[in-house]
Amino acid sequence: MKRSNWMLCVSCACGMTLALMLFGCDSTSTTSPPVTANADSIAVSPDSARVAVGAAFRFTVAAYDSLGRAISANLEFASGNPSVFTVDATGRVLGESEGIAWMIVTSGAARDSAVVTVTPAVRGWYAQPSGVTGVVLHGVFFRPGGSLGWAVGDGGRILRTLDGGAAWTIQTSGASASLNAAWFTSDLEGWVVGNSGTVLHTTNAGSTWTRLLNTGASEHLYDVQFAHRDTGWAVGANGVILRTVNRGSSWQRVSPTLFDLHAVSFAGGNNGWAVGDNGVILGTHTGGQRWYTVQPAVTAAGLRGVWRASVARANAVGAAGVVPRTVAVADTGSWSLANAGASFDLYGVCFPTPAVGFAVGSNAGGAVLNSVDGGASWQPQLANSAFRLEDVFFVDAQRGWAVGANGTIVHTVTGGQP
Repeated sequence: MKRSNWMLCVSCACGMTLALMLFGCDSTSTTSPPVTANADSIAVSPDSARVAVGAAFRFTVAAYDSLGRAISANLEFASGNPSVFTVDATGRVLGESEGIAWMIVTSGAARDSAVVTVTPAVRGWYAQPSGVTGVVLHGVFFRPGGSLGWAVGDGGRILRTLDGGAAWTIQTSGASASLNAAWFTSDLEGWVVGNSGTVLHTTNAGSTWTRLLNTGASEHLYDVQFAHRDTGWAVGANGVILRTVNRGSSWQRVSPTLFDLHAVSFAGGNNGWAVGDNGVILGTHTGGQRWYTVQPAVTAAGLRGVWRASVARANAVGAAGVVPRTVAVADTGSWSLANAGASFDLYGVCFPTPAVGFAVGSNAGGAVLNSVDGGASWQPQLANSAFRLEDVFFVDAQRGWAVGANGTIVHTVTGGQP
């Protein structure tokens, strides 16, 4: 190569290098976000777990650095056999089918594992350990996902579960009166009502509860429901109905009847029903500003539960097996009386779909009834409870919980079917 050509090549190369130096890092370049460090060692707890098909369990993992100090570390979870169970990024495993497989956790080179045994799904209703005995649980409520739920009862008792009822923990309510019903408008915000005018409110999933002193009610309150974050109702003794439209900042009080009201249910913010003693049924189309009494009364038996699945469809339950329901016509004041059997004493009702519903109570022990035709007919199910059941809540047609005397909690993932 001639010297002049060689010098030209060197010059070109240097120019390209300089250009890269000048323009290689422009204003559009980005810096990678910080990545959570890997651990030097990890420990899974417990080292084994048994779950049923359709049930969940959450493992915990401790991560440590080279000096043995606990740190927050990057963790990756994997199932040794996803057909047996799946696992999410938080260590929550979900049983898929009968079998045994490893759950593996890694953090860089660090690794630990646990054995997961999945048993056949428990069909029908089966007991969950509430951790309390000798108290009556009067109310139960679950958020739509079916993992987060609360149960309330005697002596200011509030229980919460994070895993669909596999485990329940006691929350501090600050109340001593019997608590009768709960309703949550989000995973964080909820309401509980009880005896002696008790209204409790939380905005942190029940980690702390505050008693409201602005309701103007001293009567026992038996039920509560919210249509959305701001608008809700509570009903109770002597026909009292409380209504808020500003998230509990103030309450309006009416007493359209002298009979105790045991349950309330709304379809949206305007159309609601309240039921109570002596078969009283109250209706409203004005969000509870004005109430009317359904006449003539369809029964003289006490009504203890009501569920309004839609503007036109509602079901109530009560003493001596009465199960009145609205007929599917435009006139929502039309109720039809039916009876599921005089030996049943019914306290709670829930319709997760317009057709599928469940009622609970007692009949020589705990009792569960199921309807698949909107309440036109009812069939008994095996409750697997020796104690009276007082409330029931379903998140869909298959997954539901019922609570009652002696701290009883029963659960089904099969719509109660054996």
